Amino acid sequence: IYERLLEVFPTSGRHWLAYANQYVADNDKKKAIEVLKRGLPHCPHVDLWRSYLTHFTSVTMQSTKDNSEVLKAFERAVDAVGQDISSNSLWSEYIAFLRSCKVSNQYENTQRMNQLRRAYHRCLQVPMHSVDKLWTEYEQWEKTLDPNNLQMAEQIIRDLEPKHKAARVAYKERKKLRDAVQNPQFPGPYTGENKEKQNLKAWQELISFERSNPQKMPSEDLRKRVAFTFNQCLSYLPLYPEIWYEAGNWHGEIGDLSGEIKTLEKGILMIPNSLLLHFALAEKHEMRGNITEAKNVYENLCELQPSPLVFIHYMRFARRSESVQAARTIFKKARKSAQGCSWHVYCDAALREYYSNKDAQVARNIFEMGLKHYSCEVEFVLQYLDFLASFNDDNNTRVVFEKVLADENSLDRQQALLIWDRFVDFEYSRGDLSAIHKLEQRRAMIYPERQGSQSLAQLACRFRFSNLWPCSSIERDLLGIQ
Repeated sequence: IYERLLEVFPTSGRHWLAYANQYVADNDKKKAIEVLKRGLPHCPHVDLWRSYLTHFTSVTMQSTKDNSEVLKAFERAVDAVGQDISSNSLWSEYIAFLRSCKVSNQYENTQRMNQLRRAYHRCLQVPMHSVDKLWTEYEQWEKTLDPNNLQMAEQIIRDLEPKHKAARVAYKERKKLRDAVQNPQFPGPYTGENKEKQNLKAWQELISFERSNPQKMPSEDLRKRVAFTFNQCLSYLPLYPEIWYEAGNWHGEIGDLSGEIKTLEKGILMIPNSLLLHFALAEKHEMRGNITEAKNVYENLCELQPSPLVFIHYMRFARRSESVQAARTIFKKARKSAQGCSWHVYCDAALREYYSNKDAQVARNIFEMGLKHYSCEVEFVLQYLDFLASFNDDNNTRVVFEKVLADENSLDRQQALLIWDRFVDFEYSRGDLSAIHKLEQRRAMIYPERQGSQSLAQLACRFRFSNLWPCSSIERDLLGIQ
C-alpha cells in the first residue's frame, strides 16, 4: 500500500515516516533505513531526518562503533534541513553526539572542539525554536573550555552575538509566517478551495520574507536559506505550477541559469500536464538562444499533449527562431492532428501570414481552407470577416457573409443571428441606405423579433456608434433594445 501511495505522493514525508515505522515495529531497522533514504531526497523534513539518524546511529554503532559515519550523516542532515524553524532538536542531537565522541589524544580533542564550535555557530544563526536556550548552553560551554583564557572565550562570544541577535529578531516574524502555513496530509493539486488559496499565499509570504534577507546574511548563506524554503514548500505543494515557476525565476535572478532550467524540468516531471511550465521552459531556452532545446519542448508537447494552443505557439516559435516555411510545416502537421487542430489554429496561421509576412492572399487562402471545416464556428467566421473588413475588401466580405448564411447546415438559428447582426453592422459602416434597409428587411423576415427597417428601434441602432446612442437608456428600454 505504501509503495503505491508514495508513487503518487513521493513528497509526503509523513507517509515515508509511517512506512519506515512499520519496519521498526518488526524490528528491522535496516529496512527502515532503506525506506527513509529513499524519502529524504524528496522531503526536506526535520522529522524524517531525525528518524533516519536515530536508526542509522543505532545500527552503525552496534556494528562498527565508528562514529565518523554517523558524524557524516549528521552533517548531511543539518545541511539539508538545518535551516528549518523546527530544527532545534536536530541541532541539539548533533551537538550532543559530538560531545559524546571519545578522543584519545590532544589533536583529536582540538578537532572535536572545533567541530562543536562550528556546529554551535551555525545553529545559533538560524531563526528557530529555542535558539535562546542553545545560546545559553553555548556561552557556558565556551567559557568552560579553558578557564585560564576566559578573555578569548568572551571575545569569541561577542563576535558571534550580533549574528545571533539578528536570528532571534528574525525568528519572531518567521514564526508568525510559518504558523500560517498548513501542511496538507496529501500533497495534491489545487482544487479551488479557499483554504488552499490561503495556504499558497502563506507560503509565498514566507518565501518573500526569506528573500528579503532580514538577517543581512552573505549571498551564499541567503541562497541556501531561500533554496531550502522553496524546496520545503514544493514538498508540500508539488502540484502547484506557480511555485515551480517562481522557484525557477529565483534561480535565474541570482545567476543560476542551470538551476532555473532544472527547476522547471523537475516541475514538469511532477506536473506533466502543465502547459504553463512547458511554455515557460521553452521560453527560457529560446531567450538564451538554445533553439534546439526549446524546439524539443514543443515537439514533446505535440507528441504527448497535442492541442490547438500547443501548435499555435509552436508555429509562432518556429516563425521567430527559424523561418516562415518552418511555421508552415508545423501548420501542416497540426492539420493532420485530430487532437491538435481546431479553427483557432487556422485563424492564428492566417493572421501570422498577414501581420508577420504581409501576405494577405496567403492569409485569405488559409481562412478559406478553414471555412470548409469550421463554417459552423461563429467565432472563426467573425474573425475571418473582421480580417476581410480590416483592409477594405468590402465585396469579398459580403461574399463571405452571404456564403456562410446560405449554408443552412452549418449554423443553428441562434448562431446565424450573430452573423446576421454582424452583417447589418458592417453595412451600417460601409453600405448605402438602400443596401442597409434591404438587409434589415431580410433579417426581419427570418427573425421577426428583430424589427424591420421602419421601426424606431432599428433607426436607433442605425444611428448609434459604439456606446453612443441617439436616445436615452430609458428610451432604449422602452424600445426593447438590449
